[in-house]
Amino acid sequence: MRIMLTFLWAIALFIFTCSVNFHHLISDHVVEFQFNPSPDWSELLRQDFQWNSSDWRLRKIGHFFGFFVLALLASNFGKRKSAYYLCVAYAGLTEILQLFFFRGGRIYDVINDSLGILLAYLLCLILLRKRINSHPSMKS
Repeated sequence: MRIMLTFLWAIALFIFTCSVNFHHLISDHVVEFQFNPSPDWSELLRQDFQWNSSDWRLRKIGHFFGFFVLALLASNFGKRKSAYYLCVAYAGLTEILQLFFFRGGRIYDVINDSLGILLAYLLCLILLRKRINSHPSMKS
């Protein structure tokens, strides 16, 4: 069940990141993809920070928590450490794929996604240590 939920969450992240018009997706629940056969690769390096835009900040928070949840699910809450690497790779892939769907993929979004993944890793590490320390029978 967890694997199915992980795949569904990964698909939801893909839809949110690659749908042509994010606002149309959120407000009207319309998923629309348009293929761009000639993406502008320089978009990945663009640093168009919009700190004053609440919409922009909300999307960055969505990136962070979206990949935080993906990391928790994919790692089975810290039991599969290799899943964290796969989540970072998926974050990079979604940013590259955005270029093929008339969206602006950004390296700084991969960093933001990776910070969410890192938080999930650290949280699982802390909780696992607490669990082991509180149950002497689990110590090896």
